[in-house]
Amino acid sequence: MSARERIVGRLSKHFENLPDALRKRRLLVGIVFLGLLAASVFGIGKLHMDMTIEGWFHKEDPTLVAFNRYHAQFGSEDGVYIVYKPKDGDVFSPASLEAVRGIQNELINFRAKLKEGEQSALEHIVKVDTLVNASVLTVDGDLLASRPLVGDTGPTSPQAIAEIKAIAEAEKRLPLQFFSRDHKYGGIHIETDFGAVPVDAEAVTGETTLALDQTASSDEEKPVQFKPTDQGDYLKLFAEIKKILEKPEYAKQFDYYAVGNTAAAEHNVKMTEEMGMLYMAAFGIIMALLWFLFRSASAVVWSMLIVILSTVFTLGVTGLLGLTVTGFLILSILLILTVGVADSVHALTGYTRLRKSGIDHKNALRHAYKFAGVALLLTGFTNMTGTMALNITPVVPIQSFAIMSTLGILFALLLTFYLLPLLIDIWPTVSKKKTVVATPEKKRFLDVLPRLTSALDKVVPFVQRRPVAFITPFALVLAVSLYGATQVKIDSQILDQYPKDSTFTQSVKVADEHMMGAYAMVLYLDFKEDFALQDPDVLKAMDELQKNFETKYKKYVVMTNSIAYVAKDANRKLNGNAPEHERIPDTRETLSQTLFLFNNANPSERQRLVDDSYRKANIKVALHSYGSYEYHEVFTQMRADIDTMMAKLKTKYPQATVSITGIFALAMQASQYLTQNQVITFGIALVAVSVILLLVFGSFKVGMIALIPNLIPALLTLGLLGITGVPLDFFTMMLAPIIIGISIDDTVHFISNYQLQLAQDGDVNAALQRTMAETGPGVVFTALILGLGFGIMAIASAAGTSNMGKFGALAIFVGLLNDLFLLPALLLKFKPKFKEQPGSAHGPIPAAGSAAEGQAAVEGGVAG
Repeated sequence: MSARERIVGRLSKHFENLPDALRKRRLLVGIVFLGLLAASVFGIGKLHMDMTIEGWFHKEDPTLVAFNRYHAQFGSEDGVYIVYKPKDGDVFSPASLEAVRGIQNELINFRAKLKEGEQSALEHIVKVDTLVNASVLTVDGDLLASRPLVGDTGPTSPQAIAEIKAIAEAEKRLPLQFFSRDHKYGGIHIETDFGAVPVDAEAVTGETTLALDQTASSDEEKPVQFKPTDQGDYLKLFAEIKKILEKPEYAKQFDYYAVGNTAAAEHNVKMTEEMGMLYMAAFGIIMALLWFLFRSASAVVWSMLIVILSTVFTLGVTGLLGLTVTGFLILSILLILTVGVADSVHALTGYTRLRKSGIDHKNALRHAYKFAGVALLLTGFTNMTGTMALNITPVVPIQSFAIMSTLGILFALLLTFYLLPLLIDIWPTVSKKKTVVATPEKKRFLDVLPRLTSALDKVVPFVQRRPVAFITPFALVLAVSLYGATQVKIDSQILDQYPKDSTFTQSVKVADEHMMGAYAMVLYLDFKEDFALQDPDVLKAMDELQKNFETKYKKYVVMTNSIAYVAKDANRKLNGNAPEHERIPDTRETLSQTLFLFNNANPSERQRLVDDSYRKANIKVALHSYGSYEYHEVFTQMRADIDTMMAKLKTKYPQATVSITGIFALAMQASQYLTQNQVITFGIALVAVSVILLLVFGSFKVGMIALIPNLIPALLTLGLLGITGVPLDFFTMMLAPIIIGISIDDTVHFISNYQLQLAQDGDVNAALQRTMAETGPGVVFTALILGLGFGIMAIASAAGTSNMGKFGALAIFVGLLNDLFLLPALLLKFKPKFKEQPGSAHGPIPAAGSAAEGQAAVEGGVAG
């Protein structure tokens, strides 16, 4: 007897004796599970959610390190951009300017209305910029001065308004930022401290920027760590902002379109609520399916209890481990629901069928676990392998999803093994006192099982006539799927997580079409040498790079801004506003003087562009909204352009560095990580499952026969994505390894049973017929449960979640067809031989017959 056979034999014996062992120690088991429940409730209290893009990266990730260094020096870019549309059609009308001034003053001077000791979420606001207070450089004698475009007194005469319009149009950084080209839309910038509050500080403002930089630069290897922004903080701030915007005097003048993480927060909550409703719908559907399958309230209650406890334990351990809960939480919970119920169904189906065959309660429970236990263990392991394969992706939310899902599958398996037998013992699906005589049951209204059993009895005879006729179409599907998989485009759209008709999606489109866009990236420059940014060669290189971006990538780049633009603007105005002087001064002395004058005129603006030592600077790049597929290539080309710029400066500044950072750049980097690891993830899951199948059945041929029906659904998913043009994004990329793990469940149960049945008499056809009768109903119902669990997400309003539901459900139902038709066809065609399964001499799993015959079969098996 081989080592594999000995292990399987011992496992079978363990699971057979498990119900009796648990029954003797039910008090201890109860205490253990109550203790775990208490610890889990405690752990749930420690859970924290992070919906920010920064939370997608590990603290040591170079992309996030650059992002934090930028924040340490220049503050947060995680603000609110409110596009407003005047109902009179003109942002420069006296009514529009007066309303904007009112909004601006209320946002800035909110403290005047607070009672003593009262706090407001508006404390997070650091700065508010509007068309009214937008700074314009002017010349006062030999000095530069910065004055607001409109100021405290709004224009009333057409002449004054025309003058303001002319000044605004002449300032290159004001159009699209504060008003659209046709003057029908305006913009309000609200700068916050979100994402820029150090772990040892309460807030970051313009005045604390220098102190933060000194902290960071003292040890470049350990930059300042920032507190993650709680979703509740976003919600509270946006609620306060909306209170102001919705005041009658402003609402009658403007329509609003707000973008940014703060504005998106309330939509994130709506998506979470929607997923909660979908979960409850899936919960209800599965309960109904369980009732139709078992016609027993205990089967419904115990299955749902396994799911609930698995979920609670998973959340508890997640909290105790300090893992961050992300937007993928509900997907993990849905996966636990479907897998937990599937595990319970396999155990309950075996027990119920044996009881209805005339076997007494204790022997039915023992043999249900003997024959289902090993298969449950193996399928649980393959499920966990499929989900853990996702952990290779260095994107924290997906790693959290992988870990939580793996924990959920593990807890569902453990509870099925070590709690469900006791629950069945307390309240079985068939009364323990009832002596069952196996006779044909009457078909009741909506009684699914008898009708399903009758239909499944016809499958094997139908397939055995022409097995090749069934193998061929599945082979064609596999070939087409392989082709389609090569056409898959990896493209993550940030808006895919929101409904197309949501106000946030519409706001992003308005900002993108009429203003400077909802997204931006930042180039963070550190020349490692003081006053490098007072070198004309440096600023000329920056200016050349900005011009290159604005022309070469016109489709994507709306506008750019940096200290280089300020130097050009200041130089022009200091030289009589002559257009030919809109350039970087040629000498260091002239440039230093120009920058000195600008700093005196507007020190806060200078601090947002370059540090006090003129060593670090940033270039802000406003972008149109496109997906990661396009931006991946654009960012690659931009990186080459940056390298070209730096090559010209390396002689003078060999240690200089430039990082592409910002919230949008982080999102694109996360997508790139997925691109790099998607094939590896799929490969790991495939190899792991293949090895497991080979070890389970001890035969390469059997392993391949088991693998093919489970490979088709995963490849079909990728193939359909490629053929239909639906991109592989953060949601759909998780499907392939998960589907491989889930769909293997029914295959292992089917082939394990077939192996036992074949050992009786070696008759392939008869063994298949008995296997279909024994496992077919469970296979169909677990596929229905898993498919509907995923499929409920198809009606989600967000495209990403909906696609995951549609393609996930389709793959699972295709997997069911594979198990019902392709798998029997392969077994009939290739007739693989099995090594004798330990315990097969005990006789087959008892089937329908008289109570005496069934009981004798079980007792004979035990005696053997």
